[in-house]
Amino acid sequence: MKKIIKNTGITITLLLLLILLIYISDIANLPDNIVLFQGEALNLNTILGMNIKTTFSSNPNIENLENNKTITVSANAVDGDYTGTLNLEVCVLGFKVKTINVDVIENLDVVPLGNLIGVKLYTHGVLVVGMSEITGNDMEKYKPYEGSGIVEGDIIIEVDKKTVTCTSDLTNCINASKGKDMSITYIRDGEVANTNLKAVKSSDNTYKIGLWVRDTAAGVGTTTFYDPESKKFASLGHGIVDSDTESLVEIESRRYCKC
Repeated sequence: MKKIIKNTGITITLLLLLILLIYISDIANLPDNIVLFQGEALNLNTILGMNIKTTFSSNPNIENLENNKTITVSANAVDGDYTGTLNLEVCVLGFKVKTINVDVIENLDVVPLGNLIGVKLYTHGVLVVGMSEITGNDMEKYKPYEGSGIVEGDIIIEVDKKTVTCTSDLTNCINASKGKDMSITYIRDGEVANTNLKAVKSSDNTYKIGLWVRDTAAGVGTTTFYDPESKKFASLGHGIVDSDTESLVEIESRRYCKC
């Protein structure tokens, strides 16, 4: 009798663990983020005991998902003019276990292209692409960068707490230092670092630090589509490797100054 009870207990425990595993697996398979176009349906399958509800209270047409059914966020549920984020809460037996962010974006009619275009991109900060000796106004040779730790591929973003967005920014900061010690902030492999160095007054009476830098990259790309209304176009993107440093170029999302 005791053996039967023991075996029954083990069976029940294994069954509960199996059910728990099924729920955990089902929850894990639900995406964290979903992107929809206006009017596009969203189908999420759930199991018994699980429901999904929206916190988007301003639209009463969105119905909460009941047990063991499918939720559909479509043109009937979401206002056809609505764009934004819907927060869906996944609950099991009344307890919140996960949040799904649904971004509803404008449904655009675009013109497919495939045309070649010239591309000019701007770096985030200025990219160090080389180093060279400086001839000072005393006709001696100097290497101001030695001992600073800066190497090719580093991206200078600040000098003396001033933001550097292009080569002219860096040149102005160096000349403003008048050969005094400068604090330089740069990025290497995604990590921010700081160093100090002094510029040397060169034979042409300007101050230099012996670094070759660049703030742009140019090439050829292919447009994928064009929006006649907004006049915007888009292209497939991928990482760009600088020809001098052989490292990925960190691209600035917008241009701050004309260099």
